[in-house]
Amino acid sequence: MQQQLPDYTDAVRTAVMKFWSVRRSQRDASEHRGVHDPGIRAEVTGGRHLDALQELIVNVFVDAGIPARLIDVKKRPIAGYFRRDKSWDIVVMVADRVVGIIELKSMAGTSPGRNYNNRTDEALGQAIDVWKAVERDIIRPFRPWLGYFMFLEDNVSFTTAVSCRSAVWETDPVFEAASYADRYVIFFERMVRERLLDAACVVLADRQSAATRFPSISLSFQAFAAAIHGRCLQFIATNSDLDLSTDYGKT
Repeated sequence: MQQQLPDYTDAVRTAVMKFWSVRRSQRDASEHRGVHDPGIRAEVTGGRHLDALQELIVNVFVDAGIPARLIDVKKRPIAGYFRRDKSWDIVVMVADRVVGIIELKSMAGTSPGRNYNNRTDEALGQAIDVWKAVERDIIRPFRPWLGYFMFLEDNVSFTTAVSCRSAVWETDPVFEAASYADRYVIFFERMVRERLLDAACVVLADRQSAATRFPSISLSFQAFAAAIHGRCLQFIATNSDLDLSTDYGKT
């Protein structure tokens, strides 16, 4: 296991470059087939645009001491309380035990307001459903570890202050003059603070240059990776009956 947290700066930049490259190739392939999806739909309907970021996150688990040959990673349904289950994007398992559960979402384009509430509603609902299932002893015997990765395009639509609507009750002043990127930061910082998530990352990435930046230190990829390392250390310490040198039936 790494004694020091690796610097993931270059790895994040490489994954972001692949993200944009896949979106462009999917758009071009769609146009080549004569399918002209409206807006940015053509960039994502082929899927796989988040693969490089998923691979990066899984590599963090390996860096943190979980042998790659023992890790079983796939999108899996996680039991809930209000609904039977909900699939999460990354479920890292060793043998029959869950190391970490992570959801990845991305938003790009010039109309972030169309999906902002949908994205935050989904993240909030997913987390609450899991924790209620833990409380009701549906998920047992150990508390799972939940993470969320939010990828945003770095453009003026995401970084310009949003005009606030008039609400029935007075709203939290923290949202005044906040951009959609700011609102995501507020949302995920509060999700972690209230222990609805164990860790979260919000990254802003430029479409042309693939330059990345993190609007919050606590939601940076380094902080996200540090939380994963901490979780893996805990998993190793509390699962001493697992021989991490043994291949559990994997080929």
